[in-house]
Amino acid sequence: MKIVTSVFVISLGYPKENANKMIEIMDQNEGDIYLFPAYSLTGASAGELYEFPEFKQQTEDALDKLCEYSEKTNKIIVTSVPYHENVIIKEGALLKKSSFKVNGKTVSVSESSTENVDILLLPTIMPGYPCIQNDIIEYCAKASGAKNCVVAVANGGFGESSADNVYKGFCGVFNKGVAVAFMNQEAPETVIAAAEDTKDTGLIYTRKNVADYRIPYYGKNDKKRYLDDLFLLQTQSLYMRMVNTGIKKAVINVSGGLDSTMALLVAENTFKMLGIPASNIIGLTLPCFGTSQRTNENAKKLMNELGITVREINIKESLLKHFEDIGHDVENKNVVFENAQARERAQILFDVANIENALALGTGDLSEAALGFTTYAGDNLSHYNVNATVPKTLIRELVLHIAGKRGGDLATTLKDIVATPVSPELIEGQQTEDILGPYILHDFIIFYFAKYKFPRAEIQKYMFATFDEYDDDTINAALDMFYSRYYKNQFKRSSASEGANLIGFTLPYMPADMRPLQ
Repeated sequence: MKIVTSVFVISLGYPKENANKMIEIMDQNEGDIYLFPAYSLTGASAGELYEFPEFKQQTEDALDKLCEYSEKTNKIIVTSVPYHENVIIKEGALLKKSSFKVNGKTVSVSESSTENVDILLLPTIMPGYPCIQNDIIEYCAKASGAKNCVVAVANGGFGESSADNVYKGFCGVFNKGVAVAFMNQEAPETVIAAAEDTKDTGLIYTRKNVADYRIPYYGKNDKKRYLDDLFLLQTQSLYMRMVNTGIKKAVINVSGGLDSTMALLVAENTFKMLGIPASNIIGLTLPCFGTSQRTNENAKKLMNELGITVREINIKESLLKHFEDIGHDVENKNVVFENAQARERAQILFDVANIENALALGTGDLSEAALGFTTYAGDNLSHYNVNATVPKTLIRELVLHIAGKRGGDLATTLKDIVATPVSPELIEGQQTEDILGPYILHDFIIFYFAKYKFPRAEIQKYMFATFDEYDDDTINAALDMFYSRYYKNQFKRSSASEGANLIGFTLPYMPADMRPLQ
């Protein structure tokens, strides 16, 4: 008995189109049981569309089409559908139970089944994070060995909205602890993993625990594999936003700093996936009072090496006129002096996006959002932000990783950008870590605070044990800075632009007017 698992590019909100895609896959791939991801008919990220009666009827009509196909071909179809949850279509009928018999074997779509099963089918739609497939392979292989049965899985991927999450597609068949067949969906295309239920040879997956305790985001995954996956998720998030909006251009403010470099690398990779020339990316360099020669030159080098369209607009005169209009002394380098520059850059970003009918890309990262080190109505606004849930430490690591893979002049530029002290360059000589403390400490705090909800004392204990190069005073100062700024700056996070969760957790919401917990 042949099990075919498949992941395809869904058409979000179009059940009939998805039913046709499923039928095409079944026509082109011989099998007995076909497993598709959960919500393959509708997509899982259509918001409140599921509450509309018309959409429910369209879903039921598409389900009827699959039933008719099953009746004609005698093929068994398993997925999950809104209004029904797990769905088994056998001999044209929609079964109202979680298991069935075929060729004398018991097949189940419920992990909680108390009966002995021969084949366990898992239609899933889990939001992605780097190396999620490693976790699933381990889980399914272990389950197939422990239950002494075949386990098949299919998880949705390309086609889903990237407003909140990115769904990483994969599918596979496991038997007796072995990965018999497994495929990742690493591009917007159909992937298939198929095997006979009697096959028990294949890959015995093992994963060494190579934990980097200073950067806990890696978990026990290989660092290079993790970073490759993270970059692919960033690319997929922007790809889906571009496809679903139909926009063919992007605009980005390129400062010569880490975050804008990362966002630009994602944009370039996305445009390759889209088959659109890099020249459709418009890079804006907007020097002003605090811009250094090093970052300005690196910004231009980077854009030219990537082959994007370059525009330089010096905003100094605009700001001087603005300060005159509002009665601000240009020698007073306070928050007005700094924020006005960020807001001017945001205005230009959106105005050029309007002119070019382009997507305005954000660049701010998770660390800045947690600490509130952004300008409200300035750099925290964009049409979409591929860095929104990526901490500064991982951005630094990923830019270096890409430099190593690509080499040449681009690598030289990227390495110099990583070596440049992090700064918003709103005032000459400004360095962010002199103000906030080391980002590697803040990103460590964010991981245990946001993912595990550990109390401050527990995080402090972990930091003392992990960071020998920092004394107790530096660690305690970082903790004080983080907790103070996190609570005060929820209002900025509440107004931030859309960006998908790419790392498996998000920053906890706290009311902006809540007194910080001690």
